[in-house]
Amino acid sequence: MIQQSLIEGYSLALYEVAVKHDDTGDIEKDLDGIKQLLSTNKEFRSILYHPAITKAEKKDIVDKTIASQCSSKWVKNLLSVLIDKRRERVLDYLPDVYKGVAGKIRGIVPVIVQTAIPLTEDRLTKLKKNLEKLTKKKVNIETEINKDIIGGMIIRIENKIIDGSITNHLKNLKKSLLKTAFA
Repeated sequence: MIQQSLIEGYSLALYEVAVKHDDTGDIEKDLDGIKQLLSTNKEFRSILYHPAITKAEKKDIVDKTIASQCSSKWVKNLLSVLIDKRRERVLDYLPDVYKGVAGKIRGIVPVIVQTAIPLTEDRLTKLKKNLEKLTKKKVNIETEINKDIIGGMIIRIENKIIDGSITNHLKNLKKSLLKTAFA
């Protein structure tokens, strides 16, 4: 795996250049498009990452496939730099790391919420307000469905986990019952 600090460095540089030129608009959308292309098109991925293909050939392929669909010239420039330095694999992680770096600079905390069933818009809005009170920052909630938790939710705020799942409650109840049984 590529070092996290390297990916964060590229993300920070991309963000700072875009902010300096007052042009952060489509970077996240462009990076998400690249992420989707890499995950769905295995042939493109293998060509982009193949060490025998020259930098010039890779740039030509990227210009024809990705760059033409990118709105941000800063993303296009970064693609060229990554190919020149033979660090194309950074693209696997860059979209998510960029969102985290940009969000942190903007004062937005990423939150992942796992539930057994999808949350309604009303419930999601209430949860967002409560989490913003708790963190005293703006939050960006990403939801995931995890049927294994039975009910309740698991909330990940940066490196903290709040586990309010039924599965966790049952596990704690079992521990409690076992302690009293052997006491």
